[in-house]
Amino acid sequence: MRKLLFFDNQAVQTLTNMKRVMQKPVKYSDNPLFAADLPWEKGNLTLYGSVIKAKDRPFQIWYSIIDEKWHFYLSYAESDDGIHWQKPELGLFRIDGQKTNIVLDGDPHGPAILYDEKETREDWRYKMLCGAKPGNSIYAYHSADGINWVPVWRYPVITTGPDCPMGLLRLTDGRYVAYHRVFGTGRRVFRSESWDFIHWCNEPRLVFEPDTGDPPLTQFYGLGSAAYGNYELGTLWIYHVDPDDPSTMCGIQETELAYARSGYNWHRAMQGVPFLSQGSPDSWESGNIQMSSSPVFLDHEIRYYYAATEVRHARHWELLPQRAGLGLATIVPDRFIGLASTGGKTGGLVTMAFKNGLGSFYINAAAASGGQVRAAVLDDAGLPLTGMDLEHSCPISGDNGCVRLTWQSECGLMVTVPVGQQIRLQLELSSATLYAISQQVDGENDRYDRFTAW
Repeated sequence: MRKLLFFDNQAVQTLTNMKRVMQKPVKYSDNPLFAADLPWEKGNLTLYGSVIKAKDRPFQIWYSIIDEKWHFYLSYAESDDGIHWQKPELGLFRIDGQKTNIVLDGDPHGPAILYDEKETREDWRYKMLCGAKPGNSIYAYHSADGINWVPVWRYPVITTGPDCPMGLLRLTDGRYVAYHRVFGTGRRVFRSESWDFIHWCNEPRLVFEPDTGDPPLTQFYGLGSAAYGNYELGTLWIYHVDPDDPSTMCGIQETELAYARSGYNWHRAMQGVPFLSQGSPDSWESGNIQMSSSPVFLDHEIRYYYAATEVRHARHWELLPQRAGLGLATIVPDRFIGLASTGGKTGGLVTMAFKNGLGSFYINAAAASGGQVRAAVLDDAGLPLTGMDLEHSCPISGDNGCVRLTWQSECGLMVTVPVGQQIRLQLELSSATLYAISQQVDGENDRYDRFTAW
């Protein structure tokens, strides 16, 4: 499947009466899903951690808690539906003689977990990176169930302290990728790679930092990332430092949506606009918002789990009295950035030329009442193909996550796009927003997050 998303205009030739809009995830009506309410949680819960839904397994979450001695623990919970969660008393670690849901107590900082579908060794299916002692460097762990963790070896795999939430993913070519901070370089994002999860590149590369479009005292706290087609889709922890705090310890954390085609050149989809906003001033999520290290891709929705609290970032803010919990927000696949017709006028879009392959064209679009989308196929010179102009386009209305583009010929027969010809697509929108264009062979069952970008 090939797909055109609208994070930027790389594959777009012209836009007329269109504006770029962000579709934010919709928060679950009964948030928080659970609170930091166990005695050993001390009222705090941070998503230095991950949420995963592997096939034939429950939803699983790993989250961090901190005690008065400023010691990190990795806690675990699971759920059949991702809404109602249980914190099992596992007995791996006890506090004051009581069983807990703690699965790692080696002061793990910034843990990120992935479930590796390509892994053939059962006890290596779950993989984790986190900062740990000795040395406050990054260590690697593996597990068969996500509960019982074994160090990959006794030495750190990346010799820097992360001091941040980390991102961890495996690309389609087999590479493991970690996003982390490098101690002594400030709050910005570095990237490391490995082919075997054991040997990592010795020199992490700086890939993401604030630029001139950011106000002073904007910092990048961390980056979660997931493969989305041949993009990497990121949740960037933005940290806004209070202007009157020279120590930079006081401020607020929120999330912006980011993307990259190579993983080394990151962009923000809408700079300065939170992807998930804080709640009302009196709510449990009026302070810091912390996204999980990666989203959960389900059949018909994408889930973003996040930790939130009513307090702001400060030195040892996790130990302040607060309401902290786990939240959920969902979004329709591909509906990150859309192109919307503006000002009551008809909007227009023409793509760059490309060689047409096999398959029909589909769009992900939403039209308001009375609105619609029409399409045309143009040749390399920009002229409509016979029977495939806007006049013969079958209009699309309503809210459609994946609907086929069709044209009606003069004799009532459906026409098809010639394969192998250099073409462009033209779309005309009236009171509508376009999120994606895809081409796929009819009947194929590729997952929406597995595609090649135009």
